[in-house]
Amino acid sequence: MNMKKEVSPSVAIAVIAIAVLIAGFFLYRAFVGNRPSTAPSQMGLKVNELVNRTGGDARLLTPEERKLVVEAIQKRVIPPGIFRNLDMTQANPIN
Repeated sequence: MNMKKEVSPSVAIAVIAIAVLIAGFFLYRAFVGNRPSTAPSQMGLKVNELVNRTGGDARLLTPEERKLVVEAIQKRVIPPGIFRNLDMTQANPIN
């Protein structure tokens, strides 16, 4: 005894529509949804200003500016070699 039930066309269309929506969501997340912003951060703009003003010499930075630069390096906003004479041992690590 073979008891196969037929699936109604409306149920089949609903299942296909849900599958397409799920696939579309994952494709969107893969190609668009997780892109980081290409706009420069406020921290990056401020550090760029400091580099231009000091010529990359950390001795010319105020303590507040030095703290900002160290934080930017620790957050990988800027590479560590931009400022000369920057003592990273005095910095408080970011948790």
